Amino acid sequence: MKAFSFLFASCLLCTALTASYHAPRYEANQDGGRSWNIMDEDLSAEGVQEKGLEEEEDNTLPAATESHRISILGGEPNGNAPFPADDVPSTPSTWKLAGKLDMSDPFQQCPGSLSKISSPRVSCGKSTGQSCNGFTIATSGVSYKTVCGRFRGYQVASTDAFGEYAKMGNSLEDPYVDGISITYGAPGKRQHIFTYAVGIEESDSHPYTCPCNGGTAPPAYVGSDYYCESGNTVEKGGSRLYHEDPLWDGQQCGGREVTCCNPPNLGWFCKKFSTPVTGDIEVRLCTDESVENENVALEFFELYIK
Repeated sequence: MKAFSFLFASCLLCTALTASYHAPRYEANQDGGRSWNIMDEDLSAEGVQEKGLEEEEDNTLPAATESHRISILGGEPNGNAPFPADDVPSTPSTWKLAGKLDMSDPFQQCPGSLSKISSPRVSCGKSTGQSCNGFTIATSGVSYKTVCGRFRGYQVASTDAFGEYAKMGNSLEDPYVDGISITYGAPGKRQHIFTYAVGIEESDSHPYTCPCNGGTAPPAYVGSDYYCESGNTVEKGGSRLYHEDPLWDGQQCGGREVTCCNPPNLGWFCKKFSTPVTGDIEVRLCTDESVENENVALEFFELYIK
């Protein structure tokens, strides 16, 4: 297992902010991997000023509280548009940065049980087949009602989206998707937050393509809380990493997959709960076959709770 070195930022979309921090403490999770405890991070924003506002305004951000609050500019989450780039409000919303990974940083390591992919895009992939590999973000009992984030990755070989979930056990505990599963709660009692699925191709329509392309519908516990896209534009049975088409970015949905790019602010998701939850957040890369036949390459993510 590899230790997860998270990057921290208090800059999002429109406003450049800076913050000082100390290295996080890692905790072993149940599968022997590592989890990041958000309460261990000193994200003091005291004395930092927002840019672009009038000079006569008091632009000093509040100091971090004991929960290590960070302030970022962004609107109150609204559906799938938690942080609208063109509608920055005058009053910052306060969110907690749960975790961030950016493999464009040469010092960044792959988290948990994920393995580094060096070429053609530096990213993190699964290390074992017919399973889910990933990492846990320890929230240390911090209560939250909203989870917002965005993920960027790439298709590797012949991923099947939801095409094989019934065969694999039809449970959230199983590799129900070829893609990324985001949940909270302990193993055996996982609760779904969001899923990023990867279809096999965009030029044809069959059970292994995305649901928006006529593929198998997601299981009931996923519902509409998912995005799906394929990075394979023309190949049949390809076995490479399709680096030409980053996934879940709202672009390059060609052929029969054009409606897969329809959701507004695609890439960002926002999940609200009816009551506050406190469970740790788990990010798992899942496939139902060997890594030689299918994999998911995670290049970037950022996750916030409120």
